[in-house]
Amino acid sequence: MNEQTTKLIEQLAQKLGTTAEYLWTVLVKQAPISAATDALYFILVIIGGIFLWKLHKYLSKERGEYKHSIYYDEEENVTIPMFIAVIIWAILFIVCFSSIGNIINGFFNPEYWALKEVLGACK
Repeated sequence: MNEQTTKLIEQLAQKLGTTAEYLWTVLVKQAPISAATDALYFILVIIGGIFLWKLHKYLSKERGEYKHSIYYDEEENVTIPMFIAVIIWAILFIVCFSSIGNIINGFFNPEYWALKEVLGACK
């Protein structure tokens, strides 16, 4: 770390009422925990996507002689709820996909993750 980063860590530690060494140790230990949490969210979103796909296959009907022409039965009124569920899933997937960098940094480079957290907190 350079002098500027050390000063930022000391300022943050002073605001929190602790020492810079203790704060840095806590942040480095927190990196794998945060990465595991993000990875768990990502896995849950993937499982939700698989569930949505299976629900789509269960609720859809084939139209005519072509298997790629699929529709939902109009009497069941599932088209709009499925559309909304897919939109929500897509947003969650994008959010979780954007945290892949944090997952990798948290497991393989916790010092860099901690440094990003300190710099983000000081902005």
